[in-house]
Amino acid sequence: MNRDRCIGSAMCANTAPGSLTLGADGLARPLNGPFADADGDLAAEFSGEFSGHLPEGLAGEHLTPELADAVDFCPVEALALYAAHDGRPISPTG
Repeated sequence: MNRDRCIGSAMCANTAPGSLTLGADGLARPLNGPFADADGDLAAEFSGEFSGHLPEGLAGEHLTPELADAVDFCPVEALALYAAHDGRPISPTG
């Protein structure tokens, strides 16, 4: 998730409401995983482009069809999917 790129369109939160929400600042935030606390707010800020493996224990959420669609529907490509085993980009690919 690149919060610097996010414009708060809510396409992701509407598509994958079990995984993503808009925070008080109007930008996308994960609901689950290592970057979210129990209240759905980021426990650690992470923005910018991901360019390799996440540190051990910081893998993102398990992929669901809704989460994959949310990545595809983001109008500014603020969300991306990376393969857990080698860090290669899965979506968006362009």
